[in-house]
Amino acid sequence: MRMVHGEYRRHLRSGIRVPVVLKYANHVIETTTLDVSASGLRLKRPERVYIRPGETTDVEFRDMADMNVAATVAYTGKSHIGLQFYRRRFSDNELSDLYDVAPSWQRLIAKSKRALWKNSRRFAVFLANTYLRSLVHALARPRFVFAVYGNQQQAGSYFTPAMARRMPPNLVLGFIRNQDMRGLLVASQFMEHELEGDSDKVRQYLDQLQRDYPDVERIALVGRLPNFVMKAGIEIAEPLVEGSLGTRYMIWDVARQMRERPQYCQQTSIVVLGGAGRIGNAVCQDLTSLFDRVIGFDPRYEDDREITTDRGTVLQTSSLARLHDEKLFIGLTHHGDAILELQHHMAPGALIADDTHPCITLAAREQLQEKQIAVEKVVLSHEEFLMWPRMPAWNNRDIPGCLVEALVLLRQPGVGNGDFTAFREEAEFLGFTGRLVRPLDE
Repeated sequence: MRMVHGEYRRHLRSGIRVPVVLKYANHVIETTTLDVSASGLRLKRPERVYIRPGETTDVEFRDMADMNVAATVAYTGKSHIGLQFYRRRFSDNELSDLYDVAPSWQRLIAKSKRALWKNSRRFAVFLANTYLRSLVHALARPRFVFAVYGNQQQAGSYFTPAMARRMPPNLVLGFIRNQDMRGLLVASQFMEHELEGDSDKVRQYLDQLQRDYPDVERIALVGRLPNFVMKAGIEIAEPLVEGSLGTRYMIWDVARQMRERPQYCQQTSIVVLGGAGRIGNAVCQDLTSLFDRVIGFDPRYEDDREITTDRGTVLQTSSLARLHDEKLFIGLTHHGDAILELQHHMAPGALIADDTHPCITLAAREQLQEKQIAVEKVVLSHEEFLMWPRMPAWNNRDIPGCLVEALVLLRQPGVGNGDFTAFREEAEFLGFTGRLVRPLDE
């Protein structure tokens, strides 16, 4: 259970200990918190108390009479119990109030731990990209590079502006392993908005990347980076990998699993939000092998157009009315929170599989949840994959779809010639599996 707890940790935890009372199954149990986060609690497990995962309980905070929450037991250990709030999360003010209840020495320790972790990560990034950069490259011996970008908030997790000035333009931020293949996560110091608006910076990023890693077999481009590259007039040719086949396979496999859920097993249609995009258009065609009708929704469509294939029908539309009776959605919009503009046209009980970059934020998901619209993040997994440290908002064993194409091509170079069915079969054979997971609340 320790592994599961670590794998699904979703919030910065305070480390404070305050008394609480659990009420479940006609029992009243007094204990203390070990960790408090916005989405749940970790509690000290009293002796001779056995409570199984899945049980529901009410939690009362003894020092705060007006604070009571309902929660579900997420896991149990020998000395602790993990609780996940049910349709609830603590606001920043509530967390602050709980934090203030704790003794001053606990607050000091918690603050020191957070500062130590943040500064240790920054210092490690600085060392890896200055004094130890040659050693990192020599030890890793990467066969592939995953080229990524970030925003200002994400960059701040890795380095300060002062550090940035002393480091190279392209930064090693992580190590990746898939079976016996090793690679590096490399990010440009240019932010996402800079790459989007300035093609010269895109060229600088890729030119420097290929000078830094002349011997790697594949360079996988993250998210919207292939769009930026094509806008800059750069041909995406070996070793560059645009990643669309991997993303399409991930979405196809996830859509198959969505349809298999009991509440959606009668659905014969699915909506692709962003269906006119580079990937969205191909995804619509792919999904006709699973659904009789695929609705490609995109404001860029001027008129409705129906395309009949030998497997199903694709409706290209910008009509909001087409969304009203649908329950399954694939999110491929240019920005996750753009989906909020559509929420009033979605039915309660709908499920959105989110593969947007950047993804749907916590605040937006909470608004959707109020309308009983669920959001889950689309990822790919492989039992022998590891990324350390993990990317922001990602688990370190989940694989972005845009990376998978490069991993498959390293095994089977000839399978990436645009034949989606052949690629899908090879990816499945190699053990890559699409999954829907709860997003990390960062």
